[in-house]
Amino acid sequence: MKYFKITVIVSVLLLLAGCWGTDDDFSGSQYRAIVMKREALERSVELQSPQAVGRPGKIYIKDGLLFVTEINKGFHVYNYQNQQSPVPLAFIKVPGATDVAVRGTSLYINQATDLVTLNYSNNAIAVTGRNRNVFPQKMSPDDSYINVNENDIITDWVLK
Repeated sequence: MKYFKITVIVSVLLLLAGCWGTDDDFSGSQYRAIVMKREALERSVELQSPQAVGRPGKIYIKDGLLFVTEINKGFHVYNYQNQQSPVPLAFIKVPGATDVAVRGTSLYINQATDLVTLNYSNNAIAVTGRNRNVFPQKMSPDDSYINVNENDIITDWVLK
């Protein structure tokens, strides 16, 4: 009985010793947030000349146009009439964008926390609508969250 009590006490002490945390337990995120002020975010949508595809995401095809997402940067636009040889037309810069839907000449884009409506025709764009704070702030790839000011929007995350 004496050995049983000692064995139980030693076992419990060993189990409890494993509960102590280490400095590595709370290392935080491996990523740094790229933050824009709301005013800058709302002025950031622009049409640019074609660019090389760097970090592609989803694609969307509508009426002979191919839209290729450049994750958190914008959208490449191609003339897709000849499917064997798409012709680059433009790059729509939309920081924080990850997805697009098209209806007629309107593009519906999620730009970080906002839903933005663009009119794209004749190789020109115009922002026709913006619904603010429809989406939550972007989380880091390792699921860390940081508090930002109300006027700050996270558009991307990069490794520290």
